[in-house]
Amino acid sequence: MRIKYFVPNVISIIFTGLPFFTAAQGVNINGGIQLVAKGPIQLVVDNGALKNDGVFTADSSTVIFDGGTNAAVITGSIPVTFFNLIFRGTGTKSNNNDASVIATLGVSGTTVFDADGVSNDKPFILKSSDSATANVDILTTGNIIGNATVERFINTGSNPGQHAKSWQFLATPTTGQTYFQSWQEGGATPTGFGTWVTGTGTGFDATAVLPSLKYYDPPTNSWIGITNTGNLLQNKLGYMLFVRGDRTVNTYNGVPNNTNMRSKGVLFTPFNPPAAVPVTANLFQTFGNPYASRIEFNKVYLASTGINDVFYVWDPKLSGTYALGGYQTLSGITGYIPTAGSATTFYPAGVPSPFIESGQAVFVKGNATGGNVNFNENCKVAGNRLVNKGPAINENTFPNRQFLFTSLFTNTGLIGDGNIVAFQEGFGNGLNEFDAEKIINAGENFGIIRNEKILTVEAREPISDNDTIFYHFQNLRQQGYTLRFFPVNISTTLTAFLVDRFNNNSTVINLMDSSIFDFIITADIASADPDRFILVFKPAIIVPVIFINIAANSNNDQTNTVTWKVTNESNIKEYRIQRSANGSLFNDIGATSAEINNGSISVYNFVDAMPLPNLNFYRIKAVEYSGQILYSNIVNIRLADGQPRIAVYPNPVVDKQVKLAFFNQKKGTYLLELTNKLGQVVYRNSVYIDQNNFVEIIRLEKTIASGAYQLSILNENGMKTVRPVVIE
Repeated sequence: MRIKYFVPNVISIIFTGLPFFTAAQGVNINGGIQLVAKGPIQLVVDNGALKNDGVFTADSSTVIFDGGTNAAVITGSIPVTFFNLIFRGTGTKSNNNDASVIATLGVSGTTVFDADGVSNDKPFILKSSDSATANVDILTTGNIIGNATVERFINTGSNPGQHAKSWQFLATPTTGQTYFQSWQEGGATPTGFGTWVTGTGTGFDATAVLPSLKYYDPPTNSWIGITNTGNLLQNKLGYMLFVRGDRTVNTYNGVPNNTNMRSKGVLFTPFNPPAAVPVTANLFQTFGNPYASRIEFNKVYLASTGINDVFYVWDPKLSGTYALGGYQTLSGITGYIPTAGSATTFYPAGVPSPFIESGQAVFVKGNATGGNVNFNENCKVAGNRLVNKGPAINENTFPNRQFLFTSLFTNTGLIGDGNIVAFQEGFGNGLNEFDAEKIINAGENFGIIRNEKILTVEAREPISDNDTIFYHFQNLRQQGYTLRFFPVNISTTLTAFLVDRFNNNSTVINLMDSSIFDFIITADIASADPDRFILVFKPAIIVPVIFINIAANSNNDQTNTVTWKVTNESNIKEYRIQRSANGSLFNDIGATSAEINNGSISVYNFVDAMPLPNLNFYRIKAVEYSGQILYSNIVNIRLADGQPRIAVYPNPVVDKQVKLAFFNQKKGTYLLELTNKLGQVVYRNSVYIDQNNFVEIIRLEKTIASGAYQLSILNENGMKTVRPVVIE
């Protein structure tokens, strides 16, 4: 039975838990009424309309307008927002209200949806927020006419999960408006919409030499600034736009906030298809997603000609040290895993990201022939995102393929860049269509160089003896960095060595588990050499020792304690503690013998009694009985300049000689007393200090027993300092 719903003058009616409702002529929501479609229910309006003069709460429901009559089906005096909105059947169904959808808009059968009504003045909006962006479902025989407004939320701001003012690589899925009418909001300043657009020419909010709105020009490999914001916005190539926040953020130092970039116009449909984008052989080319929908790149790739199976996205949270954003490379060879993924970015590590979102533009590269990027409705896929989430890659994703993911992190833990090597028979070791050339970031760059090309994904034959990965850096600053290696599906009889050609040493990289390697860029220009590191594969060896970690901590007595932990300890003669002022030139400051040497775990500590005045870099040098040397990672710790302290070194004391260091102490005479556990004084003397840095050597009697002692230092004002001393 078909029912006509008339909602009478009551406070609220809630529909919940039912699979669907059917109406013969329509649903009228009178003034003062709230109709709540609670849960994922369906409300079917057959040959009728939904008139809203009250409040319609869509929750997660689907409203379906069915039948074959030509009529205005969304009416009323109060704006109405739908979750899912479906038009089906035949005829033209028009919007005659202020309407919007926050999830999916679908049109099926031979129905035509007229978005702005017969008078072409009714707003219909595809909404976007930090949690969802509306999309238009696949259209076959159905059509959408009239003007619709399409939003794209930009999560600019200073709150957790947001990003600072940044470049955004945006598409334009409507035709009809100018830059000024759309992204400049007609010159108005509505909160939460548009942004301040600057450049040189006509119509800008402010004049600037460097444009904040530009498009890519392949022949010159450069960005071309827009010179007139009165020109039409729609561009199949997409735009790079600097977003400061909404239109209220109109100064260079204004506090950023989130905003929505929106445009109004006609949508692309099968009856108004988007134009192909030509791609020149061996050149990069941009294109914007032409649909108000998510599309899948692999489907675009299969519909296109003359491009490689790889696309490049702009990630505003790939900040590194420079906080400028950067490019992520997504290759079919790697299952569209981002090359510089991190849990704090829009593209998490190890998570496939095969989609191009509504309002997003990307790069592709032409192959040897070049061709066209083509689109069709079947490129669309369900869903949307602000931050991508999905299943992680594992050994079952590509059962015959091996991967080595390598990421570059700053000394503050921010992801800077990354690359991927994929190994499989048939990939070849020369440059070919399986490799992905790198687009250079304005900030840190970490790629792979092969045949004078910088790659971000390198495809190679299975690993063999003496295989080498040649890493390449650009734009690194004078600071610490960390390389993180993550192998997937690698089972080999080889061992990987990371060779540091600046420090002339090598470190074993685990091919069965993740590895971390710290390094420093110093004032020495050679430390920032682009080709400083290579990864070499050699026949497997028994590694004598593996450094699990190393740490340096400051003590209350102004000494530093260096702690390191090792496993697989065997055949080790000694560990030498090395210190440096710049992270490059190291000197031995102490040594300790290996304790166990039976292949198990050992923990060691060393006290640096006389740290350098400011920054101290430490590393451990493991010396085998055979003479082979292995180094730990480098750690650093800062000591405030000019800080007064008194220190004993080395501690434990060797050869009955106690070195007592005075730093920035008052001039005068100091009384020294060494007492044993019984409180007996075994040494007493005085020393006169007349320098900022002074070392007194206490030579003890050879008959003094080994053990724990206390050294008291008393100045002329009666202030006492006590230092523990261990005598071997």
